[in-house]
Amino acid sequence: MSLRNKNVLIISPENWGINHVSKHHYALELAKNNYVYYLNLPQKRDSNVGQVISESLHIVNYKSMFPGINYIPFSVRKVFQRIQADQIQKTIQKKLDIVWSFDPYRFQYLPLFRSTLNIYHPVDIHDTPIEKNIVNSCHVIFGSSDKILERFSYTNKPVLKVGHGLADHFLNPIIPIKSFIRRSKRLRVGLVGNLHYSYIDNNTLMKIITINSHIDFYFIGPYEMSNLSRMRNNRLISLLRSMPNTFLLGSKSSKVLPSYFSGFDLFLICYTGKKNISELANPHKILEYLSTGKPIVSHYIDEYKSHRNIICMVDDNKDLVDLFSHVINNLSKYNSPDIVKKRKTIAKNNTYKKQIEKIDIFLSNISNES
Repeated sequence: MSLRNKNVLIISPENWGINHVSKHHYALELAKNNYVYYLNLPQKRDSNVGQVISESLHIVNYKSMFPGINYIPFSVRKVFQRIQADQIQKTIQKKLDIVWSFDPYRFQYLPLFRSTLNIYHPVDIHDTPIEKNIVNSCHVIFGSSDKILERFSYTNKPVLKVGHGLADHFLNPIIPIKSFIRRSKRLRVGLVGNLHYSYIDNNTLMKIITINSHIDFYFIGPYEMSNLSRMRNNRLISLLRSMPNTFLLGSKSSKVLPSYFSGFDLFLICYTGKKNISELANPHKILEYLSTGKPIVSHYIDEYKSHRNIICMVDDNKDLVDLFSHVINNLSKYNSPDIVKKRKTIAKNNTYKKQIEKIDIFLSNISNES
């Protein structure tokens, strides 16, 4: 099946909003050659086509008719979910060719939508027994890391590792944004992501910031309610707001991120690392950082363990403070033209366009074999 001129329903665990992660970027890329319907989480309103992003990308909202449905047996759950799926299809008013689900918690029986192709594409670890239902009902499985795909070794479904992608605007010429910089003569560290993410290593992060009081840390991403999460890390946010060398810039559109990135000297990722290897095996933001060519200091990331020459990575977070100090004291080494070029090359080789092309070839091969 070619990924062109198809009607695609994307089922995402994150609503559409200013903060974009992989599901949003896949929707945008697919919409260049297909008609895409992005299904938000259940709303307080009846089913309707909400925001129109473009002629070929529409956001679909719906009201859950059966709260708590995942607590009932699968055989009964399918009956209720069919009613909900029929309601959504009436809203779309088009026959679906592809259902592309990133969310095992909704519509575990994908044939409910009567599409030709059903895809399950987890980009996170979902520790729930109902995931087996969606695995059994899909045609193919995509995963963003080896750790994710290892979970489905029990099935004979075709599987494909599709790493996270990079949006095209990270590779295009940009106009730098300098107005956010508070102190121009100090080193600037960029951190992008949801500050309510449950895997942030709060203690290590605060230690790095406290020890390096001569460096400024800029956080881009939600720290209040957003389309990505609820508020759960209020203590960390209060601490960051109280620090003289931390600045919370809030959520920014993905398209302006490259302009902000131009103002940073390096990037830091400080999640729990080897305590949650599978969950943190391939963070989405890595490719965006690599596209700048600038140094990255990070916890252990399984998918990049063979790229330690371009990502400064620890095996254990107890060493992250020292590694950060080492890198900032040797920035010229980590900014060598050769290393900068290698970082940018990895990013260029993993755009969303290239990922879609990879998926297209995979699906074509499967069709030829059947």
